[in-house]
Amino acid sequence: MDFDSVNGFFSRHYLTILFYLGIVLFVFLNRKRFEFQLKVIALYRANWGIKLMDRIASRYGELVKLFGYISIGVGFIGMLLIVTLLLYGLYAFFTTPDSPAQVGPVLPGVHVPGLPAEFFVPLVQGLVSIFIVAVIHEFSHGVVARAHGIAVKSTGIAIIGPFFAAFVEPDEKALKKRDDVTNYSILAAGPASNIFTAVIVFLLFLLLPNPLLPTLYPDTYPDIGISFSSVGKDSPAELAGLEAGVVYDTFNGNELLSTSEFLRNFRQLNPGETITLGNSETSYLITLGSRPDGYTPYLGVNKIQDRFHGEDTLPYRVVSWIAGLVFWIGVLSFAIGTANLLPVGPIDGGKMMQQFLHKIRGENKGDRMLVKISLALLVVILLLLTPVIKETLKLLLKLLSGILGLLRGLF
Repeated sequence: MDFDSVNGFFSRHYLTILFYLGIVLFVFLNRKRFEFQLKVIALYRANWGIKLMDRIASRYGELVKLFGYISIGVGFIGMLLIVTLLLYGLYAFFTTPDSPAQVGPVLPGVHVPGLPAEFFVPLVQGLVSIFIVAVIHEFSHGVVARAHGIAVKSTGIAIIGPFFAAFVEPDEKALKKRDDVTNYSILAAGPASNIFTAVIVFLLFLLLPNPLLPTLYPDTYPDIGISFSSVGKDSPAELAGLEAGVVYDTFNGNELLSTSEFLRNFRQLNPGETITLGNSETSYLITLGSRPDGYTPYLGVNKIQDRFHGEDTLPYRVVSWIAGLVFWIGVLSFAIGTANLLPVGPIDGGKMMQQFLHKIRGENKGDRMLVKISLALLVVILLLLTPVIKETLKLLLKLLSGILGLLRGLF
C-alpha cells in the first residue's frame, strides 16, 4: 500500500474516523459522568422517558400487557429462527468453499471487510437508525414493566467499544418475585417491538410507490438511465471499466432509461456474449461471465438503480434521504431484534432461556446448561465471523505496511 493508497483510505473515511475518535474523546473528557464496566463498557445513567412510560402504562395498561404477552410468542419463535439461521450459516461455512460471512458487526460509516458491499450502513442514517431502534427496544421493556407495576430505576446510553446501545433498568428484586409469564413478557417486549417495527417498514415499502417523487411526478423527474451501487472485484463489469454511481443510458447502442428495460434485455442473453453499456462520454465492451449453473449470464454489479433528472434538487434529496433512513430503521430493527433473541448470556434471549431452564431444570442445572448453550453459539458466531476477521486483519496489515513505508520515505 503506497502513499496514494494510504491517502485515499483516509480521504474516503476521514469523517467516520473523526466521528469515532470524537466519541472516544467525549467519553474520556466526561469519564466522571460514566460508569465503566469491564474497561470497555461506558454507561451513562439518567431518567429519560420514565414519566412517559408511567403515563402510557397507567392509561393503556391492559393493552400494554397484551402486547407483552404477544411478545412472548414472537420472542420464542424469533429465538428459534435466529438459531436456525446460525446453524444453516455453519453448514454453508463448512460445505461452500470461500463462502461470504454469514454474520457481521454493524458499524455505521464503515464497510466491514469480508462483507458484501451492500452491507455498508451510511454513517448518519445508520447512527440515527440505531438510536431510534434502541429507543423503541428499551422503551418497550420499560413500559411493559411499568404496566405490571414494576419500577424502572434508570434509563441511559451505553458505549461498548465502537458500538452504541441504550438500556432500561427495572427493579430486579421486584422482577424476581413475579411469575414467569410477567418476566417473559418484559424481556421479550424489546426484541418483539423491533420485529414489529421491521414489519411495519416492510409494509410501507410494499404499499408506497418506490421511488416516491418520480412515480408521483414523472414529468418533473423523468428517467435518464441506470447506475450500480457497487461493482464486484474482478467481475466482467470491473474488467470492462464500469464504475459504481455512474449513469449509463445506452445498451448495445440503443437508448436505455430504466432498470426494467435493462433487465428485460439482460435476461435474453447467454454467458460469453458481448454487450455494450455506455453514456454520452464513452461506451464499454463487456464479455459476460457465467453463474455456477452454467446457463445464467453474470455481469458482477450490485443494486441496479434507476436514475432521474432532478436528482440534485433539494426536494428529491430530502425525500430520498428520509426513505433511506426508514429503510435502515427496518433492516436494523429486524437485525437487532432477532440478534437480541439469541439464547446467549445476559441479552434478552439469554435471560428468557435462563428463565425457561430454571423452570425445567432448577437454578443450578439451568445456569450450567445456559453456559454450555452460550459457549456453543459463541463458537458458531466466531466461525461465521472468520471471513470478516481475515479480511480485517489483511486490511490492517496493508494499512500498517503503507504507513510504515510512508514514514520510511519521509525520514
